[in-house]
Amino acid sequence: MQRAAPRHAGASLRKGDIPTAPGVYAWYREGDAVYVGKADSLQNRLWKNHLGRGRVLTGSAFRRNVAEELGISTAGSIKSRDYQLDAAELASVRSYIMECEVAWLATDTPAAARDVETRIKREWTPPLTRR
Repeated sequence: MQRAAPRHAGASLRKGDIPTAPGVYAWYREGDAVYVGKADSLQNRLWKNHLGRGRVLTGSAFRRNVAEELGISTAGSIKSRDYQLDAAELASVRSYIMECEVAWLATDTPAAARDVETRIKREWTPPLTRR
């Protein structure tokens, strides 16, 4: 995936815009990649996990890491459910994500997505991606 891949504004993204294929995706904020991930289904991962509105963030490292970046709680405490975000905190996380852009690269297999993700993480070192 190149940094020049087409980007889509989080706020205007629709489920049907996202392919169902496996692949790699990157979230950008102010032009810089802040998170890179892989998916067996780009649509499921991006739409359900990262753009979801649920109170439980165990399915989205991106949302947990955004919460930590915003000073809400640690990603680990959120994942273990030791800390539950309230409505205002969830709105802050969602607002942050809606201000981001996302780009993706569909791959033939989940294994290919994993390989590309590993390479990109190493090369780009996005701040919200834990290695």
